[in-house]
Amino acid sequence: MSYIQFARELKDLGDPPADEVVRELLDEGRVNSVNQLFRQISSANSDIPSQTPARLRDFLESTRAFPDWMEEARLRDTTAFFDRHRAAASALQGTVGLVGTYLSPVSAYTLHATHQLSHQPHRRLSQSTRLFTGMSRADAFSPRSPLVPICQKVRLVHAAIRELHRRSGRWDYERMGAPVSQLDTAGAALALSVGVLDGMRNLGLRVGGNEADGFVYAWAVLAHFLGVPDKYIAEMGTRREATELWMEAREYEWRRSDEGVLLTRECVALYESYMPPELKGAVSAFLRKAMRDEYADMVRVPQSAYDLGASVASLGVSAVLGTPAGGNAIVDAVLKVLGDAVEDVARKAAAHGEETEPRMSDRIG
Repeated sequence: MSYIQFARELKDLGDPPADEVVRELLDEGRVNSVNQLFRQISSANSDIPSQTPARLRDFLESTRAFPDWMEEARLRDTTAFFDRHRAAASALQGTVGLVGTYLSPVSAYTLHATHQLSHQPHRRLSQSTRLFTGMSRADAFSPRSPLVPICQKVRLVHAAIRELHRRSGRWDYERMGAPVSQLDTAGAALALSVGVLDGMRNLGLRVGGNEADGFVYAWAVLAHFLGVPDKYIAEMGTRREATELWMEAREYEWRRSDEGVLLTRECVALYESYMPPELKGAVSAFLRKAMRDEYADMVRVPQSAYDLGASVASLGVSAVLGTPAGGNAIVDAVLKVLGDAVEDVARKAAAHGEETEPRMSDRIG
């Protein structure tokens, strides 16, 4: 299937099971109480609290099973990928992957319009990184998976955004399609899988073919739990197919937007705050190399004269980063700091008093 056809079929598609639940919750004024309930569901086999509304209970029970097409053999490649590349993948998903989603003007506009996320980068990134860190856990694709309820909650958050925009009467459906459409969700899965592998390659990181296949497969499983119909997941289920779709999507979808520029600026500033003094400015250089200048320019990633090929010893940061004197290139040092930062974002969000659990809103800001 070409990307044009893929986009045509998914652009106006919401998530009917989640949308029905959210309409009822909004009508009955139960959104905030359900957000409190979310905290009690932590794994795929968690008991669903007794006070859960009936329609929501049906949704949670019917969307928590792993797809029958999931293959244990392919998940072994997923495990191999994270055994070798967990820190690098987290670093790139939290930077290059997220900025890839901001390069879609509709996605950036939708995220920015959701008031509780647009000016709280710790909170926004902490909610995103819960997926990244969750998928690398040994129990990620087991009955104890913490990933499944996170995806279920995200589906409901997306449904709330769709319904609130519908009720506002201000969304331009003809120009932009459905808010948080299945095209947006599938596109994000591609940016966070194939796009991340592309960034790793641009940075000179070596990933074996089977390992790369496993990473893309993990995101296909996540796309299922995020509500993308299996028919379309089959079109992005292998690395070759996913890469072809992503390359077409990038040329077709990625454009500059004010919202994308703002979200990228917040992302860069947040991660720069983690850098030791000797690495200030390195995040921009890292992003530009991983994304390539053409796309970095669309979201105005600052220019940087940082030499990512230099040794950490040349900047005197070996002791700070725990790397040997005369050690690896600066890109390795930045990866280490960013990988630690992604793990730390949720803790920082909590310290800032920001909610880290996926949370529905009852209004659009």
